[in-house]
Amino acid sequence: MKTVRDIGEFALIERIARVIPTSPAVLEGIGDDCAVMRLDDRLLLASCDMSVEGVHFRREQAAPDDIGWKVAAAALSDIAAMGGTPRFALAAVSCPPDTPLTFVEELFKGMGNVLSQFGAVIVGGDTTRSRTGVAIDVTVLGEIYGDRYLRRTGAQIGDLLAVTGRLGLSAAGLHALEQRLDAPELVAAHFHPDPRIPEGQWLSTQTDVHAMIDVSDGLAQDAGHLVEASDLGINLNGERIVPAPPLAEYCQRHGLTALDFMLAGGEDYELLFALDPHSAPTLLDSFRTTFRTDATIVGEFTDAWTGIRLDGKPVAVAGFDHFK
Repeated sequence: MKTVRDIGEFALIERIARVIPTSPAVLEGIGDDCAVMRLDDRLLLASCDMSVEGVHFRREQAAPDDIGWKVAAAALSDIAAMGGTPRFALAAVSCPPDTPLTFVEELFKGMGNVLSQFGAVIVGGDTTRSRTGVAIDVTVLGEIYGDRYLRRTGAQIGDLLAVTGRLGLSAAGLHALEQRLDAPELVAAHFHPDPRIPEGQWLSTQTDVHAMIDVSDGLAQDAGHLVEASDLGINLNGERIVPAPPLAEYCQRHGLTALDFMLAGGEDYELLFALDPHSAPTLLDSFRTTFRTDATIVGEFTDAWTGIRLDGKPVAVAGFDHFK
């Protein structure tokens, strides 16, 4: 009998999508960052993100409000990847009966802090007992203003691949926590990612941006989702994938490779998008001016192959898969 370990997380999602019914009101169902539904003249978004103690966090490594921030930020990032506006959230928490009340209260404060930063509020959820450990699920509901939103599909031959901000800091922060190494800036990046909500909204209004995804599982894997959706390939340019100074310094100090964190680390929650090469210089300059955030071209879409290559060679590292 096959198990979920045999096929992995993404093949499991594909199998689930084949066996459940849908509705004409569903414009985007399973398979993208958010579900998109039409309700009269409005486009509604819905996404959920679950975190489990021992897999996504350890209580001894972080304050409960940091854990709450990280969990809610992950769900918000899916809204950002479609160019949407978050409005409401539902939070479900499962915990052992002997969990301190202050832990749960601070956990919800952390979730509320990041949600309120973008105009969203928690309106309900669920609580239940677990036998071991804490599990948290955050569902964010949002909307699209207008009719245009960005999907994983839509990249075209010759498009450039660009990414906001810097990659690899979150994964390096997790590494520092696990190895008990001193890297406060990286640890802060791990627990306090900034969902790119306004940036995603702006990018969705640019007709020369053709597709988008958030970087939750690593540059290589999430770029792979973009090419799978469009049946294309991407050649990543290694010289363009430059580590931020804190990551470079950390890796140099401990004999690590920064590129591994950037390609396969995940949980950066930056935005990865395909754009027309002719408008790229002007568009990216405008983006940097508007948000005072960097956006870097890191690759190019091609029909010469499918999948991801780095400087023309297959990528050896893979992103995060829950079941493999």
